[in-house]
Amino acid sequence: MIDSVKYSILGEQEIEHNLLLPQHINPNKHSESLFERAKKKWKSNWRCYTLLIVVVLLLVATIVIPVVILSHRNKTDNLSYKCESYSKDIIDATMKGTLAYSRIATMCALFGNRLSGSTALENAINWVEQEMITDGLANVHKEPVNVTHWVRGNEYASIQSPYFKKLNILGLGGSINTTSQDGITGEVLVVTSFDDLTNNSALAVGKIVLFNVVFTDYGTTVQYRVNGPTAAAKAGAIACLVRSIAPYSLGNPHTGGTATTTIPAAAVTLEDADLMQGLQNLNQTIVVNLYMEAQTLPDKAVSHNVMGDVIGSDLPDEVVVVGGHIDSWDVGQGAMDDGGGVMVAWEAVRLIKALGIVPRRTIRVVAWTNEENGAAGGANYALLHANETFFSIETDGGVTQPYGIGVQGASDNTIKALSDLGEVLKGVGSDQVSVGEAGTDNYPLVAAGVPGGSLLTNMTQYFWYHHSEGDGVDKLDSVEMDKCVATLATWLICLANFNGALPQ
Repeated sequence: MIDSVKYSILGEQEIEHNLLLPQHINPNKHSESLFERAKKKWKSNWRCYTLLIVVVLLLVATIVIPVVILSHRNKTDNLSYKCESYSKDIIDATMKGTLAYSRIATMCALFGNRLSGSTALENAINWVEQEMITDGLANVHKEPVNVTHWVRGNEYASIQSPYFKKLNILGLGGSINTTSQDGITGEVLVVTSFDDLTNNSALAVGKIVLFNVVFTDYGTTVQYRVNGPTAAAKAGAIACLVRSIAPYSLGNPHTGGTATTTIPAAAVTLEDADLMQGLQNLNQTIVVNLYMEAQTLPDKAVSHNVMGDVIGSDLPDEVVVVGGHIDSWDVGQGAMDDGGGVMVAWEAVRLIKALGIVPRRTIRVVAWTNEENGAAGGANYALLHANETFFSIETDGGVTQPYGIGVQGASDNTIKALSDLGEVLKGVGSDQVSVGEAGTDNYPLVAAGVPGGSLLTNMTQYFWYHHSEGDGVDKLDSVEMDKCVATLATWLICLANFNGALPQ
């Protein structure tokens, strides 16, 4: 068969052959010759090819990459003066370690838990004030706040029938006492929802109602701690028990505030709640004895918000605020909720001062009081300082791995502007900006029209220890706290140096 073969080799003249390929010719000979020629051609020109590649890489390194970086910096700097360079200094400094963990360990060791109205709380506040002065913060001072003065006193409970078992309880903040020297003894009715109580209200009269509601999320489940005692009293119950608002337990109850009660109210452990549920399911009569000395004293106590500033250069009367609440419940150490939040906020401001960074606006750290059982500290602060506040950040969700900030009531334009600033925190993993809750102490500021948000953190295990004896310093991690410091300090300086007003 006659073929027409056209080929071109490394620039040689094109040749067209019309021939019959003899059988004795080796078919591989031609291709081997072509390969060898190409190989020789590459060897002779490899220096040129290498030089071309190097030139291209140099162009990318010297022109393309700097243009990309510069365009990012211009975008950031157009929003906030030196936001990116200051954030780099801050992050580098926090990688060497901060004072946040050592200070929370010191405070918890010296003062323990810090319920509003207690001497321990006021001693801790005085200590924070003196340390802020030592740090060189400006305008360090306390502002008095009238707070609820609830005291727990002695308390205990036990199952009397069908057998004896001691119950581990914590009275709910705001509860009344059992009045009688022997406490209250009564049959238990276990319900699993408000509707379940309504449907069985006739059975609740003269009994101790136990709300055994499994934790789904805090906002939903906490309603049974806050409003359960009121609902039980309305149904005619003589006392109320609530399954602790927690997803996990090692036999430890969790306290927390409840609405004004007319009957004694206490939290029980998850294990004991399920035990009594099981007994009721088996048609067993459950009898419990409950004793509580809890009371709200008639005269309000005086506590204090404590704060310190880094003064702004050209807009000193506009203030960017960061803070947490210094009070805690009267169990555990109040390390996670919210001593750790106070410490990372405080350390963020101290670090800005220590690095010699002068913000355009004033940056202030506030340790609010009475968040747990009244929120008077946040309300009092907003009353005095809302008009001067540019932005406010609260940290009260644990000091674990930070993700960014959640902003309450923010427009899309605000989220976009803050998201652009947040890009400088990608290396820390805390550049996220989303619509979220401002926090209890921030809420009065937000309600007054001030933009505000909260630090977003990994809360996977937060409610394991929340409001319980398990809330100790051992649950905190110094590296994660340092990342929270880096995140807060960066947000503070970028917000303090923001060019113009935030988009509404």
